[in-house]
Amino acid sequence: MTEIPEHLLKRSKAAKAKASGEAVPSDDTSETSATPVAAAAQTPAAPAANLPNLDPEPEPAKPVPAFVAASQLRKRIPIWVMPVIAALPIWAYSFAGTMQQPEVEDVLFVDAAIEYNSCASCHGAAGGGGVGLKLSEGEVLQTFPEPIDQIAHVARGSAAIANNPYGAVRDDGERRVAFASGGHMPAQAGALNMLQLELVVFHERAVLSGEDTDSEAYQEWMEHMREEIESGGLDTAASVDNIDLLLACANPEYTPGAIGVGPADDSQRCPGPGEVEEGAEEAAAAE
Repeated sequence: MTEIPEHLLKRSKAAKAKASGEAVPSDDTSETSATPVAAAAQTPAAPAANLPNLDPEPEPAKPVPAFVAASQLRKRIPIWVMPVIAALPIWAYSFAGTMQQPEVEDVLFVDAAIEYNSCASCHGAAGGGGVGLKLSEGEVLQTFPEPIDQIAHVARGSAAIANNPYGAVRDDGERRVAFASGGHMPAQAGALNMLQLELVVFHERAVLSGEDTDSEAYQEWMEHMREEIESGGLDTAASVDNIDLLLACANPEYTPGAIGVGPADDSQRCPGPGEVEEGAEEAAAAE
């Protein structure tokens, strides 16, 4: 016969007692089992051990530099200003373009530089000299105080006045001496017409040696050359066949063989600026 467990018998008795209204017998086992739990609940917790704090201490905050603090207090640029600032370079570029003067090429200076190219092989593109004498930095002005004497020298060349001094007394106290051969100035009268001779000399003096061109006579000469260029003077094939006109206009003090009385024909003009100085004829007669 199978034995019924005791706890099942106690549960059956309790159910019957409850159904008949009798007192439910106490369960010593439940009380016994509940006692340790309650006792455990009432037992005070043991104090936590005094363990060391292993977390690192936080680093102190670094002081803010003065310039950073000042920038944080400074007023910020409004957002609407940013497109304006971005557009400023475009506006400045456009405005600068309106301030530029239009570049206008003066035919006088352009054509004079072109005509000088035939001289650059000896005197240098900038007039610094080489086979020929130096023309830049006022050098040519020391020898020829007036353009007419230089025009006569270029047209006639130095071989025609070999071994003769010419030009004015220079800063070193000497005058140039024409060489008969070797490094002499070749005559250009058969290669260039009068306008071309004037343009070459103008470039050498005004551009390479920086001659002052502000005088009224000089400005009239420049305007005359412009008019000659515009009227086709450079297209004229006729060259200077003789230098009689040049010698009549040149100063005998600087140009050997010059007369200095001016042209005999009133329809002709002396090349270069100004008229023949008074007393030039008397100077020529004295020689």
